[in-house]
Amino acid sequence: MRIKTHRLVITALAILFIIMLINRFEILQVSFYPVVKNIEKLRVLKYTDNFETLETEHFIIRYEKEDEYYAEFIGDTLDKYYYSICNMYNYYPSDKSTVIIYNNEEDFLKNLRFDKGNTPLGAYYSGTINILSPRIWISDKEKLNEIYEVSGTAIHEFAHLLVDDITKGNYPMWLTEGLALYTEYEIKGFEWPSYSLDNNEITFEDLEKRFNDIDQNVAYRKSFEVVKEISDNLGFEKLRNMLTILGEGNNIDRSAKVALKTNIFELKSFD
Repeated sequence: MRIKTHRLVITALAILFIIMLINRFEILQVSFYPVVKNIEKLRVLKYTDNFETLETEHFIIRYEKEDEYYAEFIGDTLDKYYYSICNMYNYYPSDKSTVIIYNNEEDFLKNLRFDKGNTPLGAYYSGTINILSPRIWISDKEKLNEIYEVSGTAIHEFAHLLVDDITKGNYPMWLTEGLALYTEYEIKGFEWPSYSLDNNEITFEDLEKRFNDIDQNVAYRKSFEVVKEISDNLGFEKLRNMLTILGEGNNIDRSAKVALKTNIFELKSFD
């Protein structure tokens, strides 16, 4: 009888534990995500075994020989803004961050396992910053510096890397995109253009649950506006606190309530 009772207690505790984990999926995510991310990072880096390597003060740039000039330029750009961005987030990566420059769109999409379509100029993925070579999309070499300062994505992707590290991967898409765009806005004055769509047509639930189904120009702009509103009215340190709370395994609603002291639905952006 005692053995049977003991087994029942163990079974009940196991079921309770599973229920708790299901209800707090974020805890599982922040616990295992760094391990999974590192495994996938090793796979992505395997592709670059034969690439050239350039080490700057804070970054390791992997590139093919014909992109040597661009590797140096991108490395200089990232080092130039490194402390400004890290100070903004009060977070400094423990190791040098890896940047991979691709000289063709097919390899870029294949290595990151992206679907074919509109190839982005850059993408953060599993601890790596991936850049499509400026040689492909900047034709005016005389104005390379000027064009890349405005349109290059290296700073944007580095911001994603910091957000991912701090939250251990526990973040919604609208938040990381809004933060990356806001970082560009603060650091180099680039602002994602606004669109004619009435903001009231995009709700918080839209951004939270179907970000990729919304017109991306609108989704990115709306995300930027939400982050900017929080920073302007409450201070960017509140956003930093929210990232830390997310990294502890809390969902976005709880993290916002604790860090912002308000319901995120109450933001003017969603009036």
